[in-house]
Amino acid sequence: MRASKRRVAVVGAVALVALNVSLWLAQGVLALPGSLAGYFFGPKFVRGEIILQDSAGAHDYLIDRGRIRSLAVGSLVLRERDGTVVTVPVSATASITFKGAPTSFSALKRGMVVTTVREGQSAPAETVQATPR
Repeated sequence: MRASKRRVAVVGAVALVALNVSLWLAQGVLALPGSLAGYFFGPKFVRGEIILQDSAGAHDYLIDRGRIRSLAVGSLVLRERDGTVVTVPVSATASITFKGAPTSFSALKRGMVVTTVREGQSAPAETVQATPR
């Protein structure tokens, strides 16, 4: 009887250690990094839709990131990281930046990587952030 209690105690201890080790190892896989913004909007970001609620109601923002394939007056054609090609209309009053500094639509060039933000599927982008090729 004493041997069986000892066996149960050893098996229980081994099971607890195994559980702790597996949870510790899984922590690196399951845990999100410290900055959610960096995780979701970092270099792997392709496109996203964010819905916010305020006192005026719900706002549906579409965010696209891609390399400029072509430009036309009032629109950009982007090739996103997953190969999707999307045409994004751009407002004449859009806030356009290059490396964080204000610039004009005409300063955008083919090959630049841009992130656009627009409210609604058919609305033009009000924000365009560009970075070098």
